[in-house]
Amino acid sequence: MAERHVIGALRSKRAELAGMLRQLEQQLVQQRANLAHLDATMRLFDPDVRPKDIRAKQPRERNAWFRPGECLRLIYDELREAAQPVTTRELAERIMQVKAIPGADDQRRELVQKTLLGSLNRAKQTIARVEVAGVVSWRLI
Repeated sequence: MAERHVIGALRSKRAELAGMLRQLEQQLVQQRANLAHLDATMRLFDPDVRPKDIRAKQPRERNAWFRPGECLRLIYDELREAAQPVTTRELAERIMQVKAIPGADDQRRELVQKTLLGSLNRAKQTIARVEVAGVVSWRLI
């Protein structure tokens, strides 16, 4: 004998998930049609084009904490002021203070660190990765 409230909650959750799935399937059908139309339009302009050879782009979600380009600018500001190379964790803590991002939990700091690492790794021409005794730090080139 199952508890009524448990079964009711599970039924409600299943209905919600089934509705989401139906909506996503409809979007998928629409996007496939859009892609077919785009491919046909490309062939009108260039009959030799091979749309299947065009690599798909992975959409990137924008960060809630930083405007486009702001994260890297803040990193540069912090590294300019630093007398010695700065670890990712220290950099994250400094930038969280500048942006007034509450550091109440380790998970939030780790997400900010992950965002910073993405920017740091894309700026290889201007920011150097320094590894000393297994600790990774960053400095301006």
